[in-house]
Amino acid sequence: MVQRIGRGAAAAAWFGVAIVVSAAPAGALSTCQGSYAATSILPLPGKPQVDLDVRDRSPRNVRLAERFLAGVREVGVAVGGGQPNVLLHVSTSQLGGTASRASRGLETNYPELTGLQGGSQGSMQALPSTSVGPRTATQQPLLSLRIDATAGSDARIAWIASIQCRMTGSDEGRLAQELGRVIGSSLGQRVERRPL
Repeated sequence: MVQRIGRGAAAAAWFGVAIVVSAAPAGALSTCQGSYAATSILPLPGKPQVDLDVRDRSPRNVRLAERFLAGVREVGVAVGGGQPNVLLHVSTSQLGGTASRASRGLETNYPELTGLQGGSQGSMQALPSTSVGPRTATQQPLLSLRIDATAGSDARIAWIASIQCRMTGSDEGRLAQELGRVIGSSLGQRVERRPL
């Protein structure tokens, strides 16, 4: 796997696919229900050889990265190998999901998937609490992921996807693998927002 520190100016390229806070109802993933979209900014190689940028190389995070790449591989995209020509970078955050007034609407990292994060990290502003009525403690937080791809040694972002969903289980490995299938199947393509 490839490890890179960051790409400051490249983060500005995700103009068209900023992370959206609303998620579509009920999707087809068994681990996370929501929606995704993707856009292509620059062409990716015709035969992508994909790897994942992993900042924290702890055993748990390496396992999550391997499950994510297994999902990418399951949809027919080449993974790993000698020299990857497409490098994926994942940024995650969660919004809400608790009954606590102090934490309502605040953005936090999503601990179950921090091992997939890599590259430059964008952040979202905290949202004011404007909900009507109390939240229940059982409401799952909204997981927001931004996945971008760079091609070869070019640090410019070539493709971006955004996923917003609510986790429906506790198997983080399965979630990583299912998200890998979603990303692998749409890599390099433009996808209008649709259910997962």
